[in-house]
Amino acid sequence: MYSSLVRVFFLFVGCAFASASLEEVYLDVVRTVTPGAQELTRTAARTVFNTLENRVQCGKVPCGKCRPADAIHQLITTNQENNNNSLYISVSDFSFLAAGGVLYLRSPELACAAINRGAWKEETERFLHELAHGGHQHDKAHQHDSVNVKTVELLLQSLQYRPLEAQSCVGAGDLTDGLEDGDLGTVLGRVLFHTLKGNCFMTLALPDQSFFLNDILHRLGSDNFTVEELKRLMSSLNLGSEDDHDHDHDHSEEHEGHNHLRVKRSAQEANSTWGGHCFSAEDLIQIYSLTNSSSSEATSDLARISPALIQQVLSGACSETPLPVKPDGLSKTDRYLYATLANVVITLLAMFGIVVLLCTSCTTMFQLSIQFCVSLAVGSLTGDALLHLMPMFLGLHVHTEEGSSGHDHSHNAPPPDYVLKMLVVMAGIYYFYLMETLFSLISHRKKKHQQSHHHGDESEPHHCDHGRVLEMYQQEKQKEKSVSRADLVDSEEEKPQKKRTREQRLLPYMITIGDSIHNFADGLALGAAFSVSWKSGLATSIAVMCHELPHELGDFAILLNCGVSIRRALLLNVGSALTSFFGLYIALSVATDVATQQWIAAVTSGLFLYVGLADMLPTLVHIDSRRPWTMFLLQNVGLLSGWSILLLLSLYEEEISF
Repeated sequence: MYSSLVRVFFLFVGCAFASASLEEVYLDVVRTVTPGAQELTRTAARTVFNTLENRVQCGKVPCGKCRPADAIHQLITTNQENNNNSLYISVSDFSFLAAGGVLYLRSPELACAAINRGAWKEETERFLHELAHGGHQHDKAHQHDSVNVKTVELLLQSLQYRPLEAQSCVGAGDLTDGLEDGDLGTVLGRVLFHTLKGNCFMTLALPDQSFFLNDILHRLGSDNFTVEELKRLMSSLNLGSEDDHDHDHDHSEEHEGHNHLRVKRSAQEANSTWGGHCFSAEDLIQIYSLTNSSSSEATSDLARISPALIQQVLSGACSETPLPVKPDGLSKTDRYLYATLANVVITLLAMFGIVVLLCTSCTTMFQLSIQFCVSLAVGSLTGDALLHLMPMFLGLHVHTEEGSSGHDHSHNAPPPDYVLKMLVVMAGIYYFYLMETLFSLISHRKKKHQQSHHHGDESEPHHCDHGRVLEMYQQEKQKEKSVSRADLVDSEEEKPQKKRTREQRLLPYMITIGDSIHNFADGLALGAAFSVSWKSGLATSIAVMCHELPHELGDFAILLNCGVSIRRALLLNVGSALTSFFGLYIALSVATDVATQQWIAAVTSGLFLYVGLADMLPTLVHIDSRRPWTMFLLQNVGLLSGWSILLLLSLYEEEISF
C-alpha cells in the first residue's frame, strides 16, 4: 500500500510542481544523448540505459548485467501499449525513470532480477520509499519528496559505478545545491546526468589536517624523516642542486620508495580517494579552520598549511592534464586523412579491376573471381547494415565518449541480444539463397539446352548484371573483330552504319549519373563512419570496397557494350568515382554529433541493403557457367566470409587497437 502512495505522490509532485531545477537537469540529459533536442524520446532513453550498463562496475565478480534498455516500458506507464519509439517522455516520467536508473547503478543484481520478473517498477517504488523515509520512518512531518545531504552521501557510497578518467568530481553538496529540502526527483536526475557524463562522485568528507603529513611520509616510503628522505623530497619538488654521483642511486631509491608506498597505501587507504584529489583554496581553509579575512597570524597559518601545499605538488593532482584521447576515436585531421586514404584505395582498386579486365585472357578464372567478389560484397554490405549500421541508429550499439561501445564485451559475456537476432535475419537470407540456387543448379542442363537454340539472340544491357561482366566484354570484342574483317573484305563497298536508338544513346549517361549518385552515397557512408571511430570506418570501408570492384566493372562493360570507346568509358568511370569525395567531405564536416551520424547511418543502411539484396544477390542465384558447382562453392565462401568479417568486427571491436 505504501509503495503505491509513494508512487502517486511522487508523480503528483513531479507533474504539478516540477521545479526549474528538474526541468534543467531533464534538458541536460536530453542534450547529452541527443544534441540539439528538447524532448527525451524512448530511443534516447534506450541510449541512456545502454550507457548506464556500460558504466556499471561490480568489482572482480560479474554482477549479472541485463538489458535495462529493453525494459523501459516497465517504468513508464503513460501510453504503455504504444510502442512508438518517437513517443516523448515527460519531465514527471523522467523523475521515475531516473530513479530506476539510479537503482540499477546501486544494485545491478537486484534491478536485473526485478527486470526479469517484470517488477522493476515495484522495486523502484521501494527504492524511492527507502530514500524518502531513510531515518524518518516515524517522523510524520518528514517530506516524502525530499532527501537530505547525509542520505545522498550514503547513496553515492553504494553506487557500483566506474567514472571516466580525468573528469571532474561532484559530491552530495553539489547534487543538493540550490534545492529546497533536497528535491528527490532533481537529485536523482542530477546523479543520472553526471553518470552519463562520466564524472566521479566524492563520497567522503574533507580529510583532517594530519592527512597531508601522513601522505607525504607515505610517498617517501618511510615514517622517519632522515637526510636521505629530505633529499628525496627536494628531488621530487625539483629543488636543490643535482649530484651526478648520487643521482642514479637516489633515483633508484625513489622508485623503490614509491613501490613500497603503493603496497603500504593500498592497505591503509583502500577506501580513500584523497591521495589524487586537487583541493581548492576553500577546501584548505575549511580543513585548517582558517578565516577568509586578513589575520595577524599569517605566518603561523602559512606554516600550518605548508604540508598541504607540498602534498598537492607531490601528488600532481592539481597539475593541468590534457583531455584523454579516445582509444578508437580520431582527431579532426586524422578523420580527414584516414577517410581520404580509404576512399583513394577503394577508387584505385576499382580502376585496377578495369585494367585487369582489359588485359585478361583467362576468361574462366576471371569470371570465377568476379563471382567471388560479388558474393563477398553481398555478405559485407548486408553484414555491415544489419550488424553495425542498424544497431547504431536504433540506439542499440552506443559509441560512448571514451570510445567504447554501449554494451559489455568481456570474455565471459554472451553476445548482445540484438546480434543474435540479426544473425537469425542473415540465416533466413542464406537459407532462401541456398534453396533458390540449388533449384537453379538442378535445372541448369535443361536451361542450357533451351538457350542453345537461341544463341544468336542478345539482350540489350539495361542494368548492371555483375555476373555477365566478362561475357559482355567478350561480346564487344567479337563485334569489333567482325566489323574489322568485314571492312577488309568489302573495303570498296560502303554500307550505311546502323543508327543507334535514342535509348542506346542515353543509356551511357544514365549509367554514369546513377553511378555518380551511388558513389556520392558511398562517400557519405565513409565520412559518417570515420566520424564515429576508426573501427566503424574500417567496417564500412570493407563493405564499400567489396561491392565497388564488381559494380565498376559491370558499369564499364555495359558502356563498352553500348558502343562507347574504351577511353571515354574510362573517363566516365573516373568522373563518377570522384563524386565519392564530395560525399566524403560533406559527411566529415556535417557528422559532428550523434544525431547526424545516426541519420546518415540510416540512409546508408538502406543503400547497402538495396545494393546487396536487390542488385547483387540475384546475379548469384542464376548461375550460368561451365563450372556451376565450383562457382556455387566460391559464392558460399565469399558470402560467409563477408558475414564473418563483419560479425567479428561487431563482437570484438573493443579489443582491436593499434
